Amino acid sequence: MTRRKIYRGILLAGLATVTCFTACKKDFLDQKKLSAIDETAVFQDSTRSLGLINNLYSNLGISFNPRRFNNTGLDAACDESEPLPDPTFYTYRISSGGINANNADGGLWATAFRMIRAANIFLKNKDSIPVTNATRDYWVGQVRFLRAWYLFTLIKHYGGIPMIGDKIFGDNEKIDVARSSYETCIKYVTNELDAAAAALPLSYRPGDVNQLRVTKGTALAVKARMLLYAASPLVNSGPRADDPEHLLTFPSADPERWKQAADAAKAVIDLGVYSLYTASATPLYTLFLQNTPQVEHVLVYWQPTATSNNFYVEASSNPTSRGGMNGWTGTKYFPTQELVDEFDMINGLRITDPASGYPGIGNDMYKNRDPRLTTTLHYNGAIRNMGSFGDQPVNTYTGVIPTGNAAVTSASVDGIYTSTGTITGYFRYKMCNGAGGELYRPWVVMRYAEVLLNAAEATNEYNGPSTDMYDWLKLIRSRAGILPGANNLYGLKADMTKEEMREAIRHERRVELAYEEHRFWDIRRWKIAPVTENAETHGMEITRAANGTFSYRTIVIRRHVFTDAMYFWPIPQSEITKSPLLKQNPGY
Repeated sequence: MTRRKIYRGILLAGLATVTCFTACKKDFLDQKKLSAIDETAVFQDSTRSLGLINNLYSNLGISFNPRRFNNTGLDAACDESEPLPDPTFYTYRISSGGINANNADGGLWATAFRMIRAANIFLKNKDSIPVTNATRDYWVGQVRFLRAWYLFTLIKHYGGIPMIGDKIFGDNEKIDVARSSYETCIKYVTNELDAAAAALPLSYRPGDVNQLRVTKGTALAVKARMLLYAASPLVNSGPRADDPEHLLTFPSADPERWKQAADAAKAVIDLGVYSLYTASATPLYTLFLQNTPQVEHVLVYWQPTATSNNFYVEASSNPTSRGGMNGWTGTKYFPTQELVDEFDMINGLRITDPASGYPGIGNDMYKNRDPRLTTTLHYNGAIRNMGSFGDQPVNTYTGVIPTGNAAVTSASVDGIYTSTGTITGYFRYKMCNGAGGELYRPWVVMRYAEVLLNAAEATNEYNGPSTDMYDWLKLIRSRAGILPGANNLYGLKADMTKEEMREAIRHERRVELAYEEHRFWDIRRWKIAPVTENAETHGMEITRAANGTFSYRTIVIRRHVFTDAMYFWPIPQSEITKSPLLKQNPGY
């Protein structure tokens, strides 16, 4: 393939992508249609050049995408949710230990490198674009951030990757570049994010045509996330015997990496431009339905109009009676009992704490819980809109279905063991439109609550508990609706040890960030996957008797499988075949 043909394919893709960054400003980008186009023509036209930047935003959510694999994301490949019990599904295959170099990628490697290549083409030609120096610097800042984002996405999946720098390769061109060490990759991306942050604005005025683009805070927050990953036990515990080139870890452990991660997260906090969203009585419900920038948004993937290219999860999450795809033949997210049991009582105490007031498994087990339970899951008895029937309870029970009530009869399609129902006794609700029907909205890829939790974790691992750490956790738990208690600690234990605080932070991440593509990676970077993933997942079977009483039983769904190879993904075999210098990850 000639270099000009490579460029032309990318340039045409950029012009074909109508990625608008405000739902109401349809003239944000005037896409010019050309029957023939070349590199020179594109970069002598500022509108077409901007179109290439917009194209770089088009795959921002490739890893996060909750519909990435058979209408499920990675949330259904760990102990957070169960997918349908179909071995052909990626997520089922991942959690069953059935991935290999021919079936595990889902197009991520090729897509990310295509975006990196497009960024490199832009950077090669940046000086030809007829714009002011200030505009050029701003555009370059966006491109360097987006290139860094795709690089980090690759690194968290595969470890060290070929660091091609500014080189440009075609889709089918042999890349004669070996993988760089993990340390080299992290240093390169860190420098790129710093450079992007220096070129990007702190914020935008409301209504600014650019207000949905990335900012200084976006670049610094992604840097903080990446450094948190880089400080974690998976890669910061010393060398591996099967990795002499240090593609998957640093050559030696260094606790100072926790300080670097903590400092990076605190730098975002100190910007003073973000806060937790509180403009609703149910903030963690409404936050994800907003079509305008919010104070908690750090990185959001936007699409221009209500089309299928936008983000919606209702069909793959909601009960069948609430518009979800047909249960075992459609709905793909079934939360586990393990996730349900993580939600505290409203007083902030764990349900395993005798002082919490948890009544045990039975009719009242979902009452007086952390309000995030209700905004995260559909459970038996949860009140949800049911179209013409109005607000009705979700019925996930099996057994005798009462007659004479059309709403109850209609809701019976959601019951466990029915072909249209749940396999765990639960459905996902987080991010869903409770008013019924699919709602297209942007993807919240990163938000301020994560920044606070990143800062808390890194600070604790470096120095142990601090007042700041308690304050950050209290902010999150207060916003969630946890009661402050007499000591104003929102259920947190006073004077925690480092180990106790570690567990408190991990617990808070699991609840607050559920279904936001964190659990899958967290259990890997903490190296707890052999415990959490080599284990059975569970559900809740509720049976209704003819007299209207209910019985409850915890059931085993299936046993997950995890091996050490699964800490990282295999590089697609097609890429190994094409580029012999690429070394496959151990175990594949």
